[in-house]
Amino acid sequence: MKTATDANEHIEKKEKVFPWLSIWVKPRKTIRYVIDHKKFTWVFLLACLAGISNVLDGASTSNIADKVSTSVEGIVLFGLLLGPIFGLFIWAITSLLYWSIGKLFKGTGTLKEVMVASAWGFIPIIVSLLLWIPDLQILGIFNFSTLAPPMTAGESFVIIISALLEMVISVWYVVVLIKAIAEAHRFSAWKGLGTVIIPGFVVFLFLLLLIFVSL
Repeated sequence: MKTATDANEHIEKKEKVFPWLSIWVKPRKTIRYVIDHKKFTWVFLLACLAGISNVLDGASTSNIADKVSTSVEGIVLFGLLLGPIFGLFIWAITSLLYWSIGKLFKGTGTLKEVMVASAWGFIPIIVSLLLWIPDLQILGIFNFSTLAPPMTAGESFVIIISALLEMVISVWYVVVLIKAIAEAHRFSAWKGLGTVIIPGFVVFLFLLLLIFVSL
């Protein structure tokens, strides 16, 4: 005779979860699902795609076109080639930090579970790659420069909307990441916040030290 627990487990197994959609509104449920049901090999693709997005964003933030004579095609190619390597490296390092620091907060997640949670938490960053389509179409090389090209009112509107969406996605990525790490470690979102913030604070102090030593 089936118990209530068996029935609940049967229903949970049959329930469909689409991580690319559900991660935005139900990050903890989504992370638990991918940890339990998705193949680990997915995480490498996610980390590579997130790396491409981060490299392109970094090239834009640093206004690389003002410092290096290059074309927009060259910068995009640079992002496609370097991005996966950068993404895998950052994912591995941050996952190790989230796992070890989470243990200080009595987290029970394994390193593999934290790596899965961290990689699937990249979905907002990966989705933000779509914003490069209108940006590159309208601004071209000026995406990576302090200079601004002449634009029509319609083009300016599209770029403003793109920038606003980028900010919203960036904030939501942090929210998703915090809850993803919290779920992997099976503790509260507050502990997840601490686990995510501490590595960032350590990196910030390290950069300050480098700046101080170089002076």
